[in-house]
Amino acid sequence: MRFPLSRLSPAGPVVLWGGELPSGGLKYLTFSRYLETVPEGMRGLVELSGSSSSLALDALGRERGLPVLALTDTAGAAYLRGQGFGGEVRTVHLLSEAWEVALGYERQGWCWPRQLSNGALIGCVEGWATELRDFVRDAFPSVRLVVSGFGTGATVVGLHRAFTPLGYEVVGLQPAKGCSLPGWRRWLEQNLGEADLFHPHREEVVLEAVDPKHSDGLAALLSYARKEARPEEVLIIAHNARPPFG
Repeated sequence: MRFPLSRLSPAGPVVLWGGELPSGGLKYLTFSRYLETVPEGMRGLVELSGSSSSLALDALGRERGLPVLALTDTAGAAYLRGQGFGGEVRTVHLLSEAWEVALGYERQGWCWPRQLSNGALIGCVEGWATELRDFVRDAFPSVRLVVSGFGTGATVVGLHRAFTPLGYEVVGLQPAKGCSLPGWRRWLEQNLGEADLFHPHREEVVLEAVDPKHSDGLAALLSYARKEARPEEVLIIAHNARPPFG
C-alpha cells in the first residue's frame, strides 16, 4: 500500500495526506477493509455522516455499483454536495430520526457500518495502521508521536493499537470546549454512552483539546505538532487534507 507522506519543512512534522486517497479521505482505507467482511448481496450503503465517511462510502459504492445514502443535517448535506458526493443525501434533524431511517434500510438488505458504535471498524483501522507504522519506522525513524483528530474514535484507537506496542505515543485531538471542527467531536459532550465505539477505550487512549482559535483540522494538528519540543518527531494523521504544493 502506498501512503502519501511528506514534511512541509525539513524540521517539521511528517503528514499523512488522507486527501490523496480515492475518496479524499482515510475513511476509504477503513471502509474498504470493512466491506471485505460483509456477505455478498448487499443492496446499498447507508451511514449517518455529512463528511468523510459518506464520501468514502460514495467512492466504494461507485466501485461496486451500489447506491449510497447519507443521512445528515443541513450543513452536512451542503458539504457533501460541495465535495461532489454522488449518492442520495437525506436531511435529518435528530440522531434518533437518522438512526431509525438507517435501521429501516438495514432491514431491507443495505449495509450500515454503524460507524459510531461498530467496534469492528477499529480492527479495520489497525490493519492499515500497522502497515503505516512499518513504513514510517523505515522512512521516518525519528517519529515518536502520532496525533490524529478525534471523530468516531475508530482511527485513534486503531492507531493506538498499532503504534503503542512499539513505544510510540498516540494522542487524539478534540475541539476546545464550546468549539467545533468538521468531522471531530468532544467526547464528554458528544457520546452514546456504553454503546459508543470509543467507550471501552476511553481510559487507555489519550485525548487532548486543541487551541480554540482553529476552525480547520489540519491547522489545529500542525499547531499542536509545532508546539512540541521536537516537531520532526511527530506524525500527523490528516484525514482529508492534501499537500499544499501537490
